[in-house]
Amino acid sequence: MMMGYGFGGPFSWLGMGFGIIIHVAVIALIVFAAIWMFKMVFRGGIQIERSTDALEILKQRYAKGEITDEEYQHMKKVVQ
Repeated sequence: MMMGYGFGGPFSWLGMGFGIIIHVAVIALIVFAAIWMFKMVFRGGIQIERSTDALEILKQRYAKGEITDEEYQHMKKVVQ
């Protein structure tokens, strides 16, 4: 008699355990990615748009004559 060594042999339960670990890891990765994206979008993690907007506003103020050339150059360094 084979004593319960059907499909997969005596260590088939290890494969089931690794399958569960992989599923949990994938779910954890999805949750982590969702939290990271939420923080990036809603807490100001995306800086490219902000610096571009600030630079555009600065250029407009300079074009309107609201700030001097020295102020423009200084603020431009700060924004970038």
